[in-house]
Amino acid sequence: MDAPQRYSPGRFFRDREINEKVGINSEKTLWEWIEAGAQPPRPKGSVPLPPESEQTLYRGQPDAGYALTSRLFREIWANDRAATESKMQNAERHLLKVLKYGEGLGRLMTDGELLAVLQHHGIPTRLIDVSAGPFEALFFAVDHAEDTDGRLFIIELPAAKDGLPDTIDLTAQEPLEWEGTALGPHYAKSTWTNRVAVIHPHDLDPRMRAQRGRFLVGGLTASYPDRTMMFKGKRLAAQQLDETSNLSIFFPKNAVSGTKWPAKAWTVRIKKQWKRGLRDRLKALDKPITMDSMYPPIGEVRRLALREIGRLSRTYSIPAK
Repeated sequence: MDAPQRYSPGRFFRDREINEKVGINSEKTLWEWIEAGAQPPRPKGSVPLPPESEQTLYRGQPDAGYALTSRLFREIWANDRAATESKMQNAERHLLKVLKYGEGLGRLMTDGELLAVLQHHGIPTRLIDVSAGPFEALFFAVDHAEDTDGRLFIIELPAAKDGLPDTIDLTAQEPLEWEGTALGPHYAKSTWTNRVAVIHPHDLDPRMRAQRGRFLVGGLTASYPDRTMMFKGKRLAAQQLDETSNLSIFFPKNAVSGTKWPAKAWTVRIKKQWKRGLRDRLKALDKPITMDSMYPPIGEVRRLALREIGRLSRTYSIPAK
């Protein structure tokens, strides 16, 4: 008799994929769905959010088996499979102490601003990279891992009183807004575990601009009696919820509301056979999305810029005395 398969985020997300529901069965139909607004299936009578809504964010991942977790969470989880708010905050404080006060990185920046810069350059933080547009997120799902299916997430946050999603301004946070939310070694304040907020870096860094970058942040997923998800006929255990996403995000299997959760998300599988063609389509956009446009090689173009300025200056006529 075959042993039961161990739970994995990839299997859970496969069970939640909306490809068939929205008519995605090829590279072409995926592209057309995104062009039409990348709308997920919704309950009858519900009103879809308008295109470019501040409440909708996207994330692309090159491997369909990956969880939706932050790099810092993964680093802690890999050691003992028991990430807690206390461990996250201790790691965060240590990182900031070493880099800001030990290495002098981030002068005149708040701790939050420094975290945003670190995150965007691949250093583990609790922030999760997302994009404000689906095409930019699609790039990250197809730019490598040719032999593996990718995944696109569509994430929606509810509107607050001002019509915008829950937002944290890192430029004004000193100390960090979530500092002190840990309750002992294992728990956290419910006001934090019930939050999924967006951060807009408002930065002129060309990489952040090109990627239409935003960040998601919030308390670690907490298991409540009225807030759970099912897989293969069983409720996900607390550890399985953590393993799937470290944020409290509801992934509906059917077109249900998930009103008890602070955010919800849908997912699309991107077949490995579609990746090359999708990269070509992204490159052909009016404002091309390519490796160079998403990761502008500023340092590498210095020599080119100097050469071009020198060449141009030699064409100027020198007035006679």
